[in-house]
Amino acid sequence: MVKYKSISILISTSNRAKILEKTLHNIYNKQNLPPTNFEVIVTNDGDEDLEFLNNVYLNKGNFKIVKNHHKKGLAGGRNNGVEYAKNELIIFFDDDILVYDDFFIKILNVHNKLDNIILGAYRIYPPELEEQAKKYAFGRYKLKHEYSAIDIETLKKVEELEFNNIFEAYSVAGFAMSMPKKVYELVGPFNETFEYAGCEDAEFCYRAKNLNIRCFVDISNVCYHNELDNFELKRWLYRQATGIQSAVVMCKLHPEGKQHPTWYLNAPIERNDSFKVVIHKIFKICISFFPIFKIIYTITKIGEFSRIPDFVLFRFYNLLWMASTFKAFRKAYKKHFG
Repeated sequence: MVKYKSISILISTSNRAKILEKTLHNIYNKQNLPPTNFEVIVTNDGDEDLEFLNNVYLNKGNFKIVKNHHKKGLAGGRNNGVEYAKNELIIFFDDDILVYDDFFIKILNVHNKLDNIILGAYRIYPPELEEQAKKYAFGRYKLKHEYSAIDIETLKKVEELEFNNIFEAYSVAGFAMSMPKKVYELVGPFNETFEYAGCEDAEFCYRAKNLNIRCFVDISNVCYHNELDNFELKRWLYRQATGIQSAVVMCKLHPEGKQHPTWYLNAPIERNDSFKVVIHKIFKICISFFPIFKIIYTITKIGEFSRIPDFVLFRFYNLLWMASTFKAFRKAYKKHFG
């Protein structure tokens, strides 16, 4: 078995320089893997000038910023980074992830015990971000209702493994997805049909599973999701809208995905829809109609200013989410299915 001593950290970023700056600071100053055992390759997929980062890290000898020569988007940015990776073990790493202590060392240890696997980590919000978010209504909503990076209950404990905290998963979220480079080459690149972040990592893992490559998650290896910029309502709605568009692409590539509620609760009304599903879709059509959406949004902002109770505001946030994702789904549906 190959003994991995070094890892290539591949980060694709788009116009998040300040957040990326903190991510890099932690990689170089807050974790314990020596610089001789890792390299950082940043793919610049946006139009921000990142030269100031070269001024800080280029002299380290293991840092490089490259332009994205693939299709714009997270999938293309990740594929771009692999082309520059020198190490046989790679990790696709989001630009808003903070690591500490032995994060990368633990990853190396697992891959040295379990070769030819895809490995994920566990992600939570930094305590300081949580404290800041608790001070306003939408922050509290996002902390309470935003999806978890990992649903631990869906993970499968594997008895033959000597690791107590490693579980088998159907797929691995791409915020910290590591694998040998040979696994990436066997599965093939991320599908660049995905214009936005969302399902590109799930689709990659789907293809890996079909090749009998196993996916695992180390729930003891914790990193921190420093996405403060997504704790703002408009940006969050945009991110939710782009994310659901990737679900449409997933269903086009793998039609069996149409059995998922994301598909059948947002697709056009069909004859075999139940009465309940039809009513649900009609409701979404109504609230996604722009004048109605605008009224809901305005009431929500007035409610925030007036500091009405959270349980009321949270209902309006849910309506805005339903309307935004439904409209985005239909837009992607029209593009990919006609």
